[in-house]
Parts: sequence; C-alpha cells; structure tokens
Amino acid sequence: MDTLSHGLWATAFAKGIKIKYPEKIKPGWMALWGIIPDLFAFTPVVVWMLWQIFYNGVPFADIPRPELMSPEERNGIIILRLSETLYNISHSFVVFAALFFLSWGFRCYRLRQQRKAEGAVRNPLDQHPSGCRPCWEMTGGFIHILMDIPTHSGELYPTLFLWPLSGWYYDGTSWGTLRFITLNYVCLVIVFLLLRFLRKIAPAVPLSRQ
Repeated sequence: MDTLSHGLWATAFAKGIKIKYPEKIKPGWMALWGIIPDLFAFTPVVVWMLWQIFYNGVPFADIPRPELMSPEERNGIIILRLSETLYNISHSFVVFAALFFLSWGFRCYRLRQQRKAEGAVRNPLDQHPSGCRPCWEMTGGFIHILMDIPTHSGELYPTLFLWPLSGWYYDGTSWGTLRFITLNYVCLVIVFLLLRFLRKIAPAVPLSRQ
C-alpha cells in the first residue's frame, strides 16, 4: 500500500480509539508510526534518485524503476538491494515486537528513575498519571505491516513479516493498480466521514474513569 494511505489508515484507527478514550492516543504520532516502515525502507532510494537527477544530470526517464525490473536486475543495483533489505527489517513483526517491548521497558525504567528522584515513597508506577504503559502510537507500524501483507505480490517487495525467522510471505495482490487505489481512497473517505459522525454522537469516556 502507498505510504500516504498507511498514514491515513493509522490516523483513522487512532481517531476511532479517541471517540471513547480521547486521552489514550495521539493521532499525529500514530500517523507518523504508520509511515515509518516505508520511510526507513525507501528514503535512501529517493535520496539516490534525486542525487542522480539534480547532481549527475541523469534524466528522470533513465532512472531505474524497481517495478519494471526483474529481481535479478534489482539485485544488480546496490541501492535497490539495500532498499529491499531495509524493507525486510521495517516490515517484520519480529522486529516490531522487539522495538515495541524495548520501548515499553525503557518508558517504565525512565518513570521509575523519575519518581525515585522525586523521592516517591509508594509504587512509582501507580503514582504517575499515565502509568507505565506502552507507547500505543507505535501500533501504527503494526497496522502498516498487517496491511502490506495482502497488498504486495511476490514480484516486488514481498512482505516477509516473519523476517529474520522465516522468509515466507503471502503472494498477495499489488496495491499499485488503478482499481485498488480508487477503492482504497473511497474506503478512506467513507471511514473518515463515519468517524466524524460517530464523534458527534458518542460521549467520550475520560481517562480518570477507567
């Protein structure tokens, strides 16, 4: 799925959560995490392409396009091979889980140190208004990977979601067709309109009541 769609779907999920729990999650950060996997994988390629065009004077039409190349041809270009490796790293549930729980542990550790420095007597995790909770905005990355599994074919950037434990992937339907792109954005418009309607009729549940 295209990067913009990932950010919009992550925002939609966050806004859906905020209908009931407005203090639980920040849509902006959720959207950022929703596009981080693609930024990590493709930023080097974009920088390389711009360098070729504006510094080396290579016409845009002569820039190699991965979607028009065979896997063997892509492997012959270092920057494209690097991009595929970065894609495997950033689109792996294994890597995501490691980062998620490391982040959670670090947040808990920092909170303990903060409360200890303040001279807290009770359990520092109970005294903090947000408690020792995960960074739920990071789940935007989880949603990104989940959506890419069925929307990438084996011909171009298959989503190896179990990397590096396994190289298995689902040979899905490419998102890069006009029919899919149109359907995707129509669904996004419908979802955002529905969320706007639900936000007006659904009472919010304050965090203090949970």
